[in-house]
Amino acid sequence: MSTDPLRPPEPAAGYHRITSERRFRYLQQDPEHTVRVTWQALPVTCPVCATDTGLTLTYEQGVDQMVHVLCPQGHAWPEPLVDTGHFTTYSRLEYWLDPHPDMLWIIDEGFGQEPPPPVDYAADLAAAAKDVRRRTKARIKGAIRRPVRRAKKKALNLAFTPVAAALRGAWAQQAGGVADTEPKAPGRRRGKKAAEKGPKVPSYAKYRKAYGIPAPAKGPRCLVCRDTGRITAPGVSIPCTECRPATEALAAAERRAERARAGKGPRRS
Repeated sequence: MSTDPLRPPEPAAGYHRITSERRFRYLQQDPEHTVRVTWQALPVTCPVCATDTGLTLTYEQGVDQMVHVLCPQGHAWPEPLVDTGHFTTYSRLEYWLDPHPDMLWIIDEGFGQEPPPPVDYAADLAAAAKDVRRRTKARIKGAIRRPVRRAKKKALNLAFTPVAAALRGAWAQQAGGVADTEPKAPGRRRGKKAAEKGPKVPSYAKYRKAYGIPAPAKGPRCLVCRDTGRITAPGVSIPCTECRPATEALAAAERRAERARAGKGPRRS
């Protein structure tokens, strides 16, 4: 039977498949120990390319006589060295299907996939402690150096204020202007910078009056009735409801109707 990598494993139905990322080991009796039975855990290796990782092992009860192996390079072969009982027990243990308790000794002997390498917690803890010390040291240095830098900057500003004022005065005299008599106080400038005053530009109305340009004609306020208050057409003459007089009249009529519906008399003026 050929190994089908697309068929899902079904240990309860008798189809077992294990895909091993690390080396998969089988058990073989040690021939050097004759008095006491000792088992050796040996890895399954591809006979063509000698690959021992990433192997896929399959076995179907009642159909296969041996465990079939497929390597990542595409080489498939039956492996008689892997005991079918051991493989079935390991597969049922991997998928939590209540394996035979008398066969669980194979796990202690090393059957199945090799365990992952141990994690070096000591190196991780040392690196984490080193990083914490570095961050703490940088934070303490920053808290100490920040006020010192501010004080140095303030002292430099105070010391170089007369020098800056003298340079501004010399530059202003060379440019033909008048230097500032009072130097500006050092420190951060607060507030918005005053806008520079420019020439005052007259409005368009003054230009229009000066050149005799006529004022633009204003159109009607109501574009529906042209301020006439009524909408007229051949055989039609109705009050306009869009302009202000008609809108006010309609609102007043609505208020009177509301008072009449409420049982109140007309409001006395």
